[in-house]
Amino acid sequence: MKQVLLSVIIPVYKVEETLDRCVESVLRQSVPGSMEVILVDDGSPDGCPQMCDAWAQRDERIRVVHQDNRGLGAARNAGLDVSRGSYVTFVDSDDFLATCTYLPLMQWLTDHPEADVLEYEVCLMKDDTQNLTFADALYRDARQYWLQTRAWWHGYAWNKIFRRELFEEVHFADNRFCEDLLLLTQVLELGPIVATAHQGTYYYIWNEAGLSANVSARKTRQLLETTMYAWRALRMNIFSHGALDFLRFMLYRQIDHYHASGEVLLRWPFVRLICWLHGKFDKRRSAN
Repeated sequence: MKQVLLSVIIPVYKVEETLDRCVESVLRQSVPGSMEVILVDDGSPDGCPQMCDAWAQRDERIRVVHQDNRGLGAARNAGLDVSRGSYVTFVDSDDFLATCTYLPLMQWLTDHPEADVLEYEVCLMKDDTQNLTFADALYRDARQYWLQTRAWWHGYAWNKIFRRELFEEVHFADNRFCEDLLLLTQVLELGPIVATAHQGTYYYIWNEAGLSANVSARKTRQLLETTMYAWRALRMNIFSHGALDFLRFMLYRQIDHYHASGEVLLRWPFVRLICWLHGKFDKRRSAN
């Protein structure tokens, strides 16, 4: 059996309008070695299962997994279970890739075999277009990568290429908000070498009906719990360069959760008072 260099996992659920664009953008990629594309039909109730099967008949690089609907994390895990690549990456089926994204990235990984994770650039397409860019850098300390790049703002799974062996230790959580950020934290806890690169572009399409666009008390709690876990898992302290920015982010997520639920999870001095005052200020500002 031919050695596969890169496995591309695409979860599929109710994306009839965007699936072809996504798959075509992946198949246009050149990889210095063999690439496989794994379409995971997560029990989609529309025509997506048939579309996936049609793509597999059209291109031998494509494999299809059909399963009952279990959510994004479980779909990615199903793809990981059958993946054969030395490296693995993810693409959401309503997004797409710029031409010639994987070629320079995979060449970089071939030239730097010590790297376990490679993160690349993103174009966030919402009301306006925002670009997330990176300098070419290699981080041998996961905590340094987290703080210097402010990774909590871009803890996505889909703009990163991972050494597949990492997923022998970690998997995506099922039915959990911000499972990408939690997985990244768990990967970093393993002490990998992380690289960032200025090459390539992942086009992320904001979906008003998507999981990230709809906030609830459950989601604010899970996001806050993930940041608290990251602080402990990466053994951070307030004297680390960039730590204050992360602490500020955690505090604002606590304020969000307090407004949504009245619950305080951060056991810092005066946090409940800060949340209460912030709510009072917001109400007064709204009244004016």
